[in-house]
Amino acid sequence: MISLPTDTTQLLSLPDQHGALLADYDFYPHLDLLHVRWHGHLTADSLVRGAKAGMRLFEGRSLPQRVLSDHSLVSGEWSEALPWLHYEWLPAAIQKGLRTVAHVLSRDPASRLTSYPGNPEFMAALQQQLRARPFRHVGPAWQWLTHH
Repeated sequence: MISLPTDTTQLLSLPDQHGALLADYDFYPHLDLLHVRWHGHLTADSLVRGAKAGMRLFEGRSLPQRVLSDHSLVSGEWSEALPWLHYEWLPAAIQKGLRTVAHVLSRDPASRLTSYPGNPEFMAALQQQLRARPFRHVGPAWQWLTHH
C-alpha cells in the first residue's frame, strides 16, 4: 500500500443534502493535483453537485492539471450524470486546464463507471481529450497520475 504525501491543502469537506460527508477535496500544489475522495451513496444529483463544488474551488484560476477521483468507498447508481459529465463538465474542465484523470472504481459493482450504458461514449471522449485511466486501487492510480 502506498502512503500519500502529507504536504496537502484540504480545500473542502462537502456534505450531502442530509449532512453526511459527500466528498473531500485535497490539493497537492507541488504536483498540481486535486484528490477527490467520494463517500457514501452517490446519485446523479450528488455527483453533479460534487463536481460543480470542485470546479468552484478554482473559480477565477486554472484547475489542477491532474485529478484523482476516488470512488472506492461509494455505492449507488449515478449513470444519469454521464451526459452532464460528457457535455458540460468535460469541456469546462479541459478549458480550465485539466489534463490527466485517474478514476478509482467503486468496490460496489453497481456503482462502477465501467458498468453504465453511456460509459463507452463518455470514456472515449475522456480518453480522446485527456490522459485518463480507471484503476481498482488508489496506490497504482497515484503512481500513474504523478508520473504523467
